[in-house]
Amino acid sequence: MGLCMRIFRPLLSFLFLSLVLAGFAGAHPMGNLSINHYARLEPDAKGVNVTYVLDLAEIPTFELTQTWNTPQGTPMGVVESKAAAQAREWVRNLVFTEDGKPRTATVGSTRLAIIDGAGNLPVFRITTKLSVLAQGGRFEYEDRNYATRAGWREVVVVAGAGGKLENSSVGSQDLSEGLTAYPQDPTKAPPQDTKASFTWKLVALPPVMISSLTQPDAPAVVKAPDAVPDTVRDVRPAEAQSGGTIKRNDAISTILRMKTISWPLMATLIALSFWFGALHALEPGHGKTMVAAYLVGEKGTAKHAVLLGGMVTFTHTISVFILGLVTMFLSQYIMPDKLSKILGVISGLSIVWIGGMMLWRRTAVALHKRHHSHHDHGHHHSHDHAHDHDHDHDHNHDHAHDPFTHTHDGHTHSHAPTGDISIGSLIALGASGGLVPCPSALILLLSAISIGRVGLGLILLFSFSIGLAIVLSCTGLLVLYAKNLLPEKSRGDNFVFRYLPVASAAVIFVIGVVMTSVSLGWIPATRFIS
Repeated sequence: MGLCMRIFRPLLSFLFLSLVLAGFAGAHPMGNLSINHYARLEPDAKGVNVTYVLDLAEIPTFELTQTWNTPQGTPMGVVESKAAAQAREWVRNLVFTEDGKPRTATVGSTRLAIIDGAGNLPVFRITTKLSVLAQGGRFEYEDRNYATRAGWREVVVVAGAGGKLENSSVGSQDLSEGLTAYPQDPTKAPPQDTKASFTWKLVALPPVMISSLTQPDAPAVVKAPDAVPDTVRDVRPAEAQSGGTIKRNDAISTILRMKTISWPLMATLIALSFWFGALHALEPGHGKTMVAAYLVGEKGTAKHAVLLGGMVTFTHTISVFILGLVTMFLSQYIMPDKLSKILGVISGLSIVWIGGMMLWRRTAVALHKRHHSHHDHGHHHSHDHAHDHDHDHDHNHDHAHDPFTHTHDGHTHSHAPTGDISIGSLIALGASGGLVPCPSALILLLSAISIGRVGLGLILLFSFSIGLAIVLSCTGLLVLYAKNLLPEKSRGDNFVFRYLPVASAAVIFVIGVVMTSVSLGWIPATRFIS
């Protein structure tokens, strides 16, 4: 029975730690920063008609309102005129060519739909009708708006009256109905079409149809948001179900939309923010992988776990606050998504460096342990010979219990590489892990600011962060508990536990490489995968 326990207990402990680490991998979605694109190209007897739609999530919508100087309460007519002017700017970034020659688009109508988003923030969807003079041939389209933003990008080509398609690089199936009814399966990656080409030609039409086509177009109409049926429907893209993400109609959003927030409701809001922060920390990402992997090293303590979790959260909070200031006051100079990516690159490279140094140190320690283990094995086989020389051995070369520490002629020194656990390394790793801003926390801050309650926004951000910190610290404590399931002697002699710190350092290094690659755009990040 004792032999079985010695065999299976290390294996069970390793599997437990592996499950802990695996459950902490990943990154949270960045949906609140996304911008979704849709274009429907319809060649007919008059040319190519284009329906172009941009659906902006909460944070880019907030950026637009800051740029337009249209806070909540601005008359609807003013907002609609700003949307129409903005649509014309977007059209300038659309490229149309036929047989290699540029074609100019004429703007027709513009329609603005305003939908309730997460927190107290609105979501804009702006639909623009265009017409491009064309006579048949190879037609090409390219959308250059918000090229670096994550989001849904869909292009549909359908033949109209008097036009015949011969081939097309994209299909005719409308997946999202013009960004008004997204497929609600979050496991499917959204389309990423920014270009399309097709070959078409004009075909003869009956006289009756020709007469109808020559009638003048109806004047452009900009519909008020309350006249658009889909404003009352939840038409946002599907997202994975999660308890810690601020959503459109959750309790926090409902309270923030109230005109008057009483003290009991404010206390409830603060408590909900704390709860959402804790739930948010349980989702993939948020530095849990690095907290766990770092503390798998042999010298981690409860104090280190709490300090590391707190440092990740502190940096996370500061980055959200900075991004909020940029969104409010500096978005015309630097876009928040660009700043987020810059912080992501800095964070990723820092983690690569720290993980690489840890990997080198822990590999050296593991190899030294292996050498010492073989050395001890040889001593056990020659125990009697060693016993005869105990006095001389103790006088000239005393071995301490630490396999890396030796005493020569009364002078003690260590051959071990520099230890992993230090206040500096804890702060560096925690700061790197928390540098990328959290969209849910940013939503809380901006939602409160949008109703003129800056102080409340800071309190909600702080409460959210405390919930996040507690979960991250508990993560570290859980890992330390799992690591200590075996007695110290068995842990030191076991192959699995000898190389587990090396594997955990490799995990940190790989996380840094992935974070850097995503931030630089080498690995694509979509609304559902980030």
